[in-house]
Amino acid sequence: MEVRGYVLLVIIAAAVVTLIPRVVPLMVLSRFELPAWAMRWLNYVPVAVMAALVGQELFVHDGTVPPISRNLELWAAIPSFMVAILTRSILGTVLSGVVVLMVLRHFF
Repeated sequence: MEVRGYVLLVIIAAAVVTLIPRVVPLMVLSRFELPAWAMRWLNYVPVAVMAALVGQELFVHDGTVPPISRNLELWAAIPSFMVAILTRSILGTVLSGVVVLMVLRHFF
């Protein structure tokens, strides 16, 4: 397989553009200690981001909110949520969600 020069340049540029927003804040924030209130606030960022991503996927499809009776992803999320609470296993949660959604799509 031949890699052309401009393709390699685009890959390197994409890597640099992806790396900069991750490394620069780490370098800047490692030089000083954040106040306790900022650290408490930052602890909620991953949960908020995950909730926004999951909520978007569960409740909005093609820019509209489907009725609950036709929202198979929402119905599949309910047992997955229960598995997550009971087992605290990411693998079990993902597998249960995939299996339940497959079954729902097969029958509906």
